[in-house]
Parts: sequence; C-alpha cells; structure tokens
Amino acid sequence: MKNKIINIFKSIGIILLLLLFSTFFFALFNIDPKSISDKEYLLYLTISEFVLLIIFILIYHKTLIKDGKNYFKDFRKNFEVSFKYWLIGFILMIISNIIIVYVLKLTIADSEEIVRSYIDTSPLLMIFSTVIYAPICEELTFRKSIKDAIKNKWLYILVSGLLFGYLHIASYINTPLDLIHIIPYSSLGIVFALLYYKTDNIFSTITVHAMHNLLSVLVYILLGGLL
Repeated sequence: MKNKIINIFKSIGIILLLLLFSTFFFALFNIDPKSISDKEYLLYLTISEFVLLIIFILIYHKTLIKDGKNYFKDFRKNFEVSFKYWLIGFILMIISNIIIVYVLKLTIADSEEIVRSYIDTSPLLMIFSTVIYAPICEELTFRKSIKDAIKNKWLYILVSGLLFGYLHIASYINTPLDLIHIIPYSSLGIVFALLYYKTDNIFSTITVHAMHNLLSVLVYILLGGLL
C-alpha cells in the first residue's frame, strides 16, 4: 500500500513537471513569451525542453538503460511489434480525424495549427521538440509513470490514453465541442498504452512515437509547409 501511494504521488509529480516546467523556466529567467518573437520563443522553449529531457533521463535512467538493452538487442522483432500497434492507432486516428473534419465539419485542432506554424518558423528546433523531447518525456510520463501508479490493466490504459489525449488539446479548448478533438489523440494514446502493457518496455512506445512525429513533420514539410 505504501509503495502504491508513493507511485501515485510520483506519477502526479511527473505529470505536473511535464506540464509546468516551461512556465517555471520562463518565469525563472523573467522571460515574457508575449514580448518576444516566435523564433526567440521557440529557442527558449527548446532550451527548457532540453533541460527537462535531462531531468527525465536522470529520473528514469535505470529503466532507460534496462529497456534500451532489451529492445535494441533484437530491434527488428521488437520494432515489428511496435509498428503493428502504431499502425492500428494511426488508422484509428485518421478515421476519427476524417469524421471530425469531413462529416462533422469541424476545423483542425488549434494545437496542430500552432505546431505547423512553429515548424514554419524553425523546423530544426521543432524536429528536436517533436522527435526527441516529446516521445521520451511523454512516454515516460503517460506510459511509465501512470503504469507504475495504476496496476489495473484497463484502468491504466484508459487513464493513460485519455489523459494523453486531453493534455494535447487542453490549452485550446474554447467550447465543449472542442473536446471532440481528444478522440484522435486518445486513440493513439490508448494503443500506445496497450503496447507498453504488453511489452513492459518503454522503448516499444518511444520508437514509434518518435517515428509518428517525424513522419508528421516531414509530410507537412514535403506538402509545402516551408514553401
């Protein structure tokens, strides 16, 4: 019981660290995001993300070393499993986005629009943010820390997936209808949670999360985002 309570509080602390660190970083150095350019903002944000990435690596270094050795020992076999799960999540994400945009006639989530504008502003910084920082820190937060705190399989999967989805759109909710955008993100989050529960190896989700984000950035660039 004691360990369970400790893990719950640790999970809450990790989630808050992920959500609030950049705000703390900007406040610590007295940086007003509204008074600087997008390029300057992205530079400072990337620095804060790099610092947080180091913190997460230090906190979970034992897990990262152990899981990394096991995953990359037979990378091809392990990645095939990861890829199959990702493909299911990706298909669910695409279907839900199609329904939202073309059936319900709702616009793309503001979070995606902002990410695209930042890619236009500084693609290299955004590649670091989306392909390295986000997969590692988000998977350690939404998969590893929550699984440590919640032992029930389906409760863990639902909490991990829904929280992952909600926190990707939380800052951009203006009306109750905007909550529908939680579905695409949560679809992927739930599949990632299923994958992590099956493999108990954090690299099974980090690798395909990084791949997913890299493909998203490259597709946007190749489709003319930087032209």
